Amino acid sequence: MATPVLEAVEAERKIVSDIRTVLRKLAASRLLSTATEPANLARLTDKAFRQEFPAEKPDNRLASAIARGIPARRKLAEAEGGSLSAEQAAQALGISKQAILKRYQKGQLIAWREERQNAVKFPVWQFSDRKVLEGIEGTLQVLNAGNRLDDFGRMLFFLSNHGFLGGKRPIDCLRGGKVTKVLQAAQGYVE
Repeated sequence: MATPVLEAVEAERKIVSDIRTVLRKLAASRLLSTATEPANLARLTDKAFRQEFPAEKPDNRLASAIARGIPARRKLAEAEGGSLSAEQAAQALGISKQAILKRYQKGQLIAWREERQNAVKFPVWQFSDRKVLEGIEGTLQVLNAGNRLDDFGRMLFFLSNHGFLGGKRPIDCLRGGKVTKVLQAAQGYVE
């Protein structure tokens, strides 16, 4: 009793044989005798297959976007003094590592996951004088309400110039005490 695999192999062999027979007949009737040589039959078969089933041009837009995002993320990670590990950030605030990770999970701090290192990194710029810069938590609450921004999207908000803020960055406005204005900009950012 033949298995499905053996039946498939036999069916494939029969199809290939039929294709060769047809190609030989066509080549002999229309072309020179050299067309029936194995190399020429292979070339003709390949050409016929490509014409019948042309290779679709691959859509590389997603791969290209991901590739463009790598240096952009690196630039965000290195901006304004770089980043701290969870341990370093906890020390900077005088709290435990578990407490700082919990604050990140609750959306009260900005951080991102480093998959290669299995670690969480915290941007330095959100800390000032052993505390979180005033306005960061409130702004994150607004940015997290829509749930459409990832960690780097939130960082991009703080580090990009905004027309609503007179061309200034939200992080600079927070440093200048303009918390209400940044909260309004964040609301417009997520709408």
